[in-house]
Amino acid sequence: MKKYIITMMAVLAIFSGCDNRSRHVEAEDHASETHSHEEGTIEISPERQELLGITVSPVRAGDFGGVIRTSGRILSASGDEMTVVAPVDGVVSLGNLAEGSPVGNGSRIATISTGRLGTGDPIAKAKATYEAARKEYERDLQLRDDNIVSESHLDQSLLEYERAKADYEALTASGASASGINVTSPLAGFVKNLMVRSGDFVQTGSPIATVSRNRRVRLRADVPEKYYGQISAVTDAVFKTSYSDRSYGLKDLGGRMVGYGRSSDGGNYIPVTFEFDNRGDLVPGSYVEVYLKTSAPSDGIHIPLGAVVEDQGVRYVFVKDDDDEDAFIRREVRLGLSDGREVMVLSGLKEGELVVTEGAVHVKLAGVSAVPAGHTHNH
Repeated sequence: MKKYIITMMAVLAIFSGCDNRSRHVEAEDHASETHSHEEGTIEISPERQELLGITVSPVRAGDFGGVIRTSGRILSASGDEMTVVAPVDGVVSLGNLAEGSPVGNGSRIATISTGRLGTGDPIAKAKATYEAARKEYERDLQLRDDNIVSESHLDQSLLEYERAKADYEALTASGASASGINVTSPLAGFVKNLMVRSGDFVQTGSPIATVSRNRRVRLRADVPEKYYGQISAVTDAVFKTSYSDRSYGLKDLGGRMVGYGRSSDGGNYIPVTFEFDNRGDLVPGSYVEVYLKTSAPSDGIHIPLGAVVEDQGVRYVFVKDDDDEDAFIRREVRLGLSDGREVMVLSGLKEGELVVTEGAVHVKLAGVSAVPAGHTHNH
């Protein structure tokens, strides 16, 4: 009996040893599979990539134009902006109007009340002045026929009559109401600036608001003098605003260079002016970062700026693994010139490699949340 028990224990020990060796071999195989990727590899399933909007593009090689990086400002183009003035003395009421409010051609900007001034109804006064000037001119016409008044006196009488008529017609055309004289917009657009507040007293001719069409705007880039010789070679410009991550290309906006010349204040820069269609949400008066592209090419590989991720001063991209569609490899790169949309890569990438051009930040976050010991596979 003892011999039988010893024999059974020996058999179990043999099977147990085989099982342990099998598990050891499987663990080694799994460990080999887990660490088969390059260090810094991040795995994201194709379904997850599509959900996060992660896309890849091949690294391109070719000419990359020269770039002058500087600052500038968005300005309203000539003829697209007008100032609205007060037609009479009075107290302004703006209602709900505010800077940025849209206005139509002929729509009300403000109402000017004259009732509290003690000077009487301006329309009634203008009408009385107009009627008196008309009668005076008609009387002088008859006297001229009788050679009683001179031609110069008649001319002066005509001038006073036409002036009074213009003042009266301007007031009646403004849409006067019981609440006062309406001030209207001379064009369709938006209110760029308000020079007064409700309750302010204004005199005739005082500016009330600036209205801009905002259709055609200008970009003035302040270029350092050392780049003067390259300005004539500028072919396009890309700019970024402080309130948006979007890059705007002048060619895409129907833009063109208007001219360039010396700074009016004698500064050490050259103002270069472009004009273009405002098809976006650009605000005249805002400051921008400008990249002037010249025709002098530099040969090399380049990628979209959105592909570059920075971490503590180190710039890198995510390269798609050729052997695993789920895997992305973090690759440090050294960058060169940028035109605001693309950037030259001096080292770290080869032509034809697939890099993440959209959704790179999601790949970065996936790498941060990954388990340091590596990934696991479900069988």
